[in-house]
Amino acid sequence: MLLGRTAGLRPSQLRRLERLSHRRHPEQGGADLLALQRLAAESEELELPLSLVVDGRGLCRLLWVGPLEQSGRLLERLPGGPRRQGSDLRLITCVGGRRQLEPAGSEAVVGLDLEPQQWLRYPHAPGAGGQWPAACFVPSTARECPWQLWQPGDLADLCELMAPPPRTPAGGGQPRPSPAAERVLLLALTPADPEEARRQIAELEGLVRSAGGQPVGLVQQRHGSHTAQALWGEGKLREAALEARRVEASLVVTDRELTPAQARNLERVLDRPVSDRSELILDIFAQRAASGAGRLQVELAQLRYRLPRLVGRGLSLSRQGGGIGTRGPGETQLEKDRRAIARRIDKLQRDVQKLGQHRARLRSGRAGQRRFALVGYTNAGKSSLLNALCKPQAGRGVLAANQLFATLDPTTRRLVSPSPDGGPPQTLLLTDTVGFIRDLPPPLVEAFRSTLEETLEADRLLLVVDLADPGWREQLRTVHAILDGLDSGAPRHLIANQIDRCSAEALEQARALDPEVLFVSATAGLGLERLRHWLFSHSDAPAPTGG
Repeated sequence: MLLGRTAGLRPSQLRRLERLSHRRHPEQGGADLLALQRLAAESEELELPLSLVVDGRGLCRLLWVGPLEQSGRLLERLPGGPRRQGSDLRLITCVGGRRQLEPAGSEAVVGLDLEPQQWLRYPHAPGAGGQWPAACFVPSTARECPWQLWQPGDLADLCELMAPPPRTPAGGGQPRPSPAAERVLLLALTPADPEEARRQIAELEGLVRSAGGQPVGLVQQRHGSHTAQALWGEGKLREAALEARRVEASLVVTDRELTPAQARNLERVLDRPVSDRSELILDIFAQRAASGAGRLQVELAQLRYRLPRLVGRGLSLSRQGGGIGTRGPGETQLEKDRRAIARRIDKLQRDVQKLGQHRARLRSGRAGQRRFALVGYTNAGKSSLLNALCKPQAGRGVLAANQLFATLDPTTRRLVSPSPDGGPPQTLLLTDTVGFIRDLPPPLVEAFRSTLEETLEADRLLLVVDLADPGWREQLRTVHAILDGLDSGAPRHLIANQIDRCSAEALEQARALDPEVLFVSATAGLGLERLRHWLFSHSDAPAPTGG
């Protein structure tokens, strides 16, 4: 099969190339020397590199005319199904007049996609003394060099070589995760501060694991040296493309929200599906949504996110006719999809509005009772603290797990304390809400506004932080910023959790930040009685008007 830059070639040149594509090569490896010499002559005449894909039977499956980086995914161009393509392919390239034989850049990526057992490369003419320099490369597991030099030498000698031993699987022979876990490459823009960069990468890894993926690699670039089209530089993207193939990642996840154009550019360069941080968080929310209200709000957020990212290809998705430049085959599938999503969004917005009205009626029924809301960064221990304070019956507690966004739906519990003067018991309401995170996607905030109103209308906000997390101060600043963005005017009080697992320095930092901070450990049961006393001592006090 002859493909590539064949347009403009003379019939005689096409016939010679076709004859070369029909020549057989040794079955066990190597190549036919005469065929490679004729291939070099054609490459010199055309002033183009030429590449052969040879299978285990010695048959040439494809002859590509021109640079390999223009071929896209070479494996998909081979005739026949996967069974006929086999896994014992050999790649042979006459590089033309270049003396540099090592594969580099996009060409190396295309070669990795093909997954050949060996790659024989040579120039179109012999060197001084009649020696014809050539080199045989095999895929490498090293990140810095995707192709390892296996055997240099003269072309005639390399044509006699047997196929190299099978390469070591990606990851150095380490056991693979469960097939259900998608292998994910992380692509990050990191700040100059190494500690902050480490925390952000750890958070992205946690998000990937919470979504059911398995992080298998990381490519990072300093923030500020990117381009608007793709955020990452061209060289860094080539490195990411090679790393994705080295670790055999099926998905690339970025730590930044991408515009539709940026996502398309990244997918084109990396040749892998790309998800940004916002899409990852939406996917986690979709998995965690257990109630009808939660699924309703998540679906609305997902549709708002995906609507501007719909992409159409081909005539079936051309524009609707109706004027100069718009005539076509009628309404397209893309337009139908957009209209269907827009109708669905309208319906979901009405349903969410009804949900908000229903929750407002529930809150009005609790009028006269003091309400406290537990808010904070995701996985800070809010649900564990609610369970520890309210001591629910077995199986009635809120789900408390060491994972991001374990709780989506607001849960309100009544906290009861005997009256000190023998009167009726004192009661107050304590609400656990969805956790916050850095750069929370705006569609998610808008869709979950009715849920967040449980927080906004509380009399006091209890800001729970995990002192065992080195980034708790940055997390607290994020929580304050989100609450300020929601125009929350309720007073806020700091609750420092995990005091049994944190350092003495963290305790002093929390006390310096808020002298009235309350120290607790929800899992160890430390400080809970003092917190209960504080809650009931403030349940009758009028809330201050300031933030």
